[in-house]
Amino acid sequence: MKKSLRLQIIVIYTILTVVNLTFVAVMIFENQTDLLISNFTLESDRVAREILKKIESFGNVDYQNSSQIDEFQSKLFSIGLSNFSVLEIEDSSLGKTRTLLSNGAVSPFSDLKSKLSKISSAKAALNTSYDIELDTDQFIVHLIFFLNPKTFLITEIKMREMIDRLRSLYIQLGLLLIWGFAFQIFFGIFLYRKIFIRLFLLKEVSETMATGDLRARVSWKQNAQDELDVLGNTFNGMAEQIASQFDALHLKNTQIQTELEIGKNVQECFLPGKRKQFHLIRAEIHYKPMREVSGDIYDIIEINENRTAFFLADATGHGVSAALITSIIHYNMLDILKETINPAEILNRLSENLFETLQGTFFATGIFFLFEKEGFAYFCSAGHNPIYYFRKSKKTILSLNSTGFVLGIGIPDPYQVLKIKTEPGDKILIYTDGILDAESPAKEQFGDDRLLETFQKYAELPSEELMSRLNADLHSFADRFPDDVTFGILEIS
Repeated sequence: MKKSLRLQIIVIYTILTVVNLTFVAVMIFENQTDLLISNFTLESDRVAREILKKIESFGNVDYQNSSQIDEFQSKLFSIGLSNFSVLEIEDSSLGKTRTLLSNGAVSPFSDLKSKLSKISSAKAALNTSYDIELDTDQFIVHLIFFLNPKTFLITEIKMREMIDRLRSLYIQLGLLLIWGFAFQIFFGIFLYRKIFIRLFLLKEVSETMATGDLRARVSWKQNAQDELDVLGNTFNGMAEQIASQFDALHLKNTQIQTELEIGKNVQECFLPGKRKQFHLIRAEIHYKPMREVSGDIYDIIEINENRTAFFLADATGHGVSAALITSIIHYNMLDILKETINPAEILNRLSENLFETLQGTFFATGIFFLFEKEGFAYFCSAGHNPIYYFRKSKKTILSLNSTGFVLGIGIPDPYQVLKIKTEPGDKILIYTDGILDAESPAKEQFGDDRLLETFQKYAELPSEELMSRLNADLHSFADRFPDDVTFGILEIS
């Protein structure tokens, strides 16, 4: 599964945006609420002092006189108090009180007894005539005012200004978050338009070029002339150079292919062609170069009506270099054959000439058969794979092994010649190691044992059918041929 850089950046960018805005909002909220509570505390004390000052200006009040109580209540309304109670202490030891005046619901003080005792003591010692209890959640100020030694005023004030400021803080934080998210979104769109669109264009054009369309180019409005514009121009310049080099290589490759095709045609001129019947043998040959030209070469030469020669060579490697070597070998073999028909002499001189020409840098294996009308064949092998001879009369297979070193090695070693009695219908399986190296999909090689087993199974069939079966078994087994493949049947006529 491919990972999308765009998706990764969006996820990371979103997470960072949320974390950043949350952190800023929390810090601002905590700072502003701390400041708001400090202001609430100071403002509460200021309001308490103002109320106390106004209450003291009312003068002495007889709280047992109902008319004075009513007048006191009106004055409390006039200074802005709406929720209040006037309490009289009946038993200070028990904290038992009696309500003289009440208007609205007043939230009770926590531990009223200790509060009353505290304010009485403070009045006597410090001339402080009130006590405050703050509700910072609701921004409500609970106040107790000392009226006389036994009478107290309890009231509460909701600081609406603080509530409004808190509400305003929430609104401002909301606007901050909205603006923050909007800014991040617009900034993300800006990045996408300025960076990612151009990167995606580069990616798409790169993928198009990877499919073989080397004419693809990136194109966008280059107003900024920033790094990505420079990158786009550099990319197009690089693509232009690649296309130019590719065209040059394609032209060169076409020329090489043409030359290889010519080389193939020239090399095929050395082969016997489609002719199958000769004076003393019938030949069925399968010849398949790995590339246009081959490192395998074979020839059938009718020396005269009584003698026919067969030559097969396999140069090391494949392709042009191997084809050139086999051309040298074939030319030398034909030249030597004009002077001698002895298989050992031919291979010996061929090996010497190859060593002198190539200085031991290239080698080849080879075999030479000389068939005579009298019913004999003379065989010589220069480091080649075993050649299998099927004797029809006895239904047996002989293995004709190498009788000397490979060609071109530069080591003097007279080749031995095997003399074989031949009969009509006998068959010889000739091949190069390309058939042995053929690989199955499981990377298993066809190998010498499988080749011999296949030959044994079909040896009694006519040569043409035998070759057809061999070829079918080979291609049903192998799907890869890493070397030139040559194999065939020589049948004694």
